[in-house]
Amino acid sequence: MKSSLFAAVALALLNWQCSPDNSSAPASLSPSSTLPVTTVNFDQESRQLMKELAPQIVGRWNLRLVQVTYRNDPQQNEIKLTKDTTFQNLATLTIVPAAIPRTTPLDTRRGEYDGTIQFSNKTYPIQFDMLASADWILSKKGPQTFFLFDYRFPNGTRQPEPEEMFLDKLGVVGDNFSLETTIGQPTMIWRGLNRGVERMELVRQ
Repeated sequence: MKSSLFAAVALALLNWQCSPDNSSAPASLSPSSTLPVTTVNFDQESRQLMKELAPQIVGRWNLRLVQVTYRNDPQQNEIKLTKDTTFQNLATLTIVPAAIPRTTPLDTRRGEYDGTIQFSNKTYPIQFDMLASADWILSKKGPQTFFLFDYRFPNGTRQPEPEEMFLDKLGVVGDNFSLETTIGQPTMIWRGLNRGVERMELVRQ
């Protein structure tokens, strides 16, 4: 599952990086030149998807379920994770639009977000930039977006705290995720692509 999702991420990045503003791609191939060929403009569809998702993403979310697969790696061993584990109500995530664009000029094919994650009475800044899934653009199936979810600490030297290190070693922070949601519904599903987190269920507060 994770390998197929990673391939989808790579395809999404390729389409985003290589696609000019007026780009389009065939959604189907016609066996005859007399038949119309449906085309999809990835840039336009990405912008529309980000516009639709913005009010759905922004808000305060409870990480109600976090399912972690035991991988017997050094980071999991450091936090004494010894088996597949499901955490309930692990943390609270607050998401807002990025105050300062991370692209110049602003690339509206991306969804740029900042926010905070609150865990064990500690609050840390986070950020992520969403890219549209090529599969979703073409077929409206699978996850809508992919993104790297990470901390957003100011530049400079600082001493990491045990709480922030726990979230990082667990794989909640510092990993790539896919996002699945239904517009108007108070839930999101994030699936980790590279580390121990398999699935996170987020519920709007």
